[in-house]
Amino acid sequence: MPNSDFESFDEIDGKILRVLAENPRTPYSRITEILAESGHEMSPEGVRYRVDKIIDMTTVFFLLDPQELSWEILRVAVTTEKRDGAKEAAFDLLCDLPFWHVSRGIGTFDYFAVGSILSVRDADDLVTTVREADCVNRVDYLVVTGRNQDMAQYLNMEYLTAGREDDQ
Repeated sequence: MPNSDFESFDEIDGKILRVLAENPRTPYSRITEILAESGHEMSPEGVRYRVDKIIDMTTVFFLLDPQELSWEILRVAVTTEKRDGAKEAAFDLLCDLPFWHVSRGIGTFDYFAVGSILSVRDADDLVTTVREADCVNRVDYLVVTGRNQDMAQYLNMEYLTAGREDDQ
């Protein structure tokens, strides 16, 4: 079911969010100037209204850079046994372990989890713990050695709004 707030999230909101992602302290007056440069006229009060609306739709999530702290990032993908209660047990197991992101969905795996660890040995221990669970059929994993974060792609309004006109 579509969220009515998301339905009203548009290109201007995407531009505002990209500016704030780069520098959360950007003044509303500067955001107004940036919007004007791309052809969107808006007052600082209008920008403030939109920022308040965006904040209502946003989850605050602060991530430390693991490379700066000499941490490792472990990503695991889990397929569960095909029996009653296995999926729920696996989800509970992952949530009880030191993973800061656990998700379920539709796809190749039943669950995906991400955690910060101190060493590759810790990754081996954690993966072994998951593999040995009776509810788990298969575990694939990756210790992240490099990454690219592109907030412009995360906030790619052309892709996110493509086809919405057809749905209405």
